[in-house]
Amino acid sequence: MIITDVQTHVLQLDFKIKIGAMPSLKATGLYVNIKTDEGIDGWGLSHWNLSNSAQKRFIDEALKPLLLKKDPFMIEDIFHTIYHTSNRILFGIPMATSVIQVALWDLVGKAVKIPIYRLLGGMKKKVRAYASLFRPYKNPRAAVGAVQAALDLGGFNAVKLRIGKTPEKDEALIKAVRDVFPDIEIMVDANSGYETVNEALKITKICEKYNITWLEEPLTSDNLNGLAELRRKSPVEIAGGENDFGMYRFDEILTKGAYDIIQPDVTRSGGYLQMKKIDAMAEVKGVRCIPHVFGMGHILAANIHFVMASRCPWLEYPFIPDEYQILEEPIKVEKGIVKALERPGLGVEINHKMFEENLIE
Repeated sequence: MIITDVQTHVLQLDFKIKIGAMPSLKATGLYVNIKTDEGIDGWGLSHWNLSNSAQKRFIDEALKPLLLKKDPFMIEDIFHTIYHTSNRILFGIPMATSVIQVALWDLVGKAVKIPIYRLLGGMKKKVRAYASLFRPYKNPRAAVGAVQAALDLGGFNAVKLRIGKTPEKDEALIKAVRDVFPDIEIMVDANSGYETVNEALKITKICEKYNITWLEEPLTSDNLNGLAELRRKSPVEIAGGENDFGMYRFDEILTKGAYDIIQPDVTRSGGYLQMKKIDAMAEVKGVRCIPHVFGMGHILAANIHFVMASRCPWLEYPFIPDEYQILEEPIKVEKGIVKALERPGLGVEINHKMFEENLIE
């Protein structure tokens, strides 16, 4: 079996997303479809970024030629070819590298008729999920309503709130939710919303006051020294790493002691084999690995397979309407639990009607 074509498709949905302290982004997606001479193909969805069109051109012009005529089962070889060709002097895009890896594993899983998590050495068949609320709610009452919806619709007993405005506004939001829901687990994500260690330290004390499970990305992810200092002083666990790529970067993160919990993402951090290596390094250091997950259905599916093949105790579940997963059968949560995907490969099929209606490139 050899790779005969690599096709890219950009979709744009009819809404924007605003995640924490980050600017508003159009809800777009870059899908990669790898085809072979035996008629078996694989799909992957790149993580959200500022320009899917730029990433599409990068894959079409720079990475596609590296894949053609390759054996799709030689996934590690393909990763190293892409990494050493594009990720040094030519500044490769981590999401492009990652999405190709995901599509290859989907293809291989279909070829051997086995779901990815079992190919990776499956560890479990279900996992506890928390509802990841992506909106930075303007007032605490709106946040309380969103949490109630998550509990009602998915049976969740854990949620993640977006913070990162000011300590005063963040405390008001956290307090409102905790007062109404005293028994659920609450995680908070500042999306790098604070600039100084002292400012972030105020938030950690607020988190301790309201029994927050972890504080995510309080500072920019490049500030490893600041994060390490904050972690040493923080009364709550510090999490992060969703914007980081590859085992060398995570070795640096772990050596600095930046996080209690690392959060690589299959669709950002280099694909499954890099994720397994990153998780192993974290395990040796006594650090938990709980992947970041956010985006449409193929991104969720890709990370579910890693979670089911790892020691990870949680799944971040994007709390968005089912139709925006763009899957024929949306991935469901039942009583706060997500089950393994048992069909070959990624185990999901794109919703072709929505795909065609929203295709722009």
